[in-house]
Amino acid sequence: MIGVFLKNAGAALCVALLLSACAPTTAERYRNHARIMQSDGYFRTETTPADAPFTNADLARNFEKVALNREYRRENGALVEAETPTPISRWTKPLRYRLAGEGVTPVDILEYRAFTQRLQGLTGLPVNEVKEEPNISILILGPEEREEFIASLEEDGLADRLPLVVEWAREVRYPCIGQVGYQDADSGEISGAMIVIKAELQGVFRTSCIHEELTQALGLMNDDDEVRPSIFNDDQEFAFLTEHDEYLIRILYDGRLRPGMAAEEVRAVLPEILAEMRPEGEG
Repeated sequence: MIGVFLKNAGAALCVALLLSACAPTTAERYRNHARIMQSDGYFRTETTPADAPFTNADLARNFEKVALNREYRRENGALVEAETPTPISRWTKPLRYRLAGEGVTPVDILEYRAFTQRLQGLTGLPVNEVKEEPNISILILGPEEREEFIASLEEDGLADRLPLVVEWAREVRYPCIGQVGYQDADSGEISGAMIVIKAELQGVFRTSCIHEELTQALGLMNDDDEVRPSIFNDDQEFAFLTEHDEYLIRILYDGRLRPGMAAEEVRAVLPEILAEMRPEGEG
């Protein structure tokens, strides 16, 4: 569940990287990247694009790609990038999120409040902003704060458990990332999450990180190039949560599914869920 410069729109990425030869700031790199992306037809903000219809069969396939696979697996204690099958993961308790960092703006606060209320409606779980004891920590950090944060993780012996967070802090190709945690990984019940966002992000790029990382922290943790129209796709065609993605969230939190369910169990009930949820989508 990583917000990363797109992998498949090669021309735009090459231009963005070439611009780095002039040593622009991180903020300028992200701004240039977003401008190029939008001029090439990416970072779209429609939620129901007319050129990307989908059927219930599409939703079933895409749900399996996004909810029953992960982008990384652990090998010898290290995270390795490799799509890996996984049982259903989701929250079962109320979400308590806290925004922290010098990069947090009044607009961020309002956007998170609005978006978390939208997610509350889709999941049925209470979602509240808290000042203490969050189970979702959202950090929006500038360069100096990032280094201080990583130094504190290293001092506390936590850096090895959060290798992607360390990479995010030090590499421009990671604008934002999220990682979830479990008290018991076999249960599939998510018990905590950390989302980190670079303060240099602006506009649609910044909002896209809000949408993608918080939604993926719900349990939709994979990206796949064939999932469309969706934010769960590394080509970054769509910047904001789409109607298609709302269906994926509603499926994940349907009462007929439970944390820890394997793919074959999920496949057995998906047709029933979709037929009730979207009776017009069988075409």
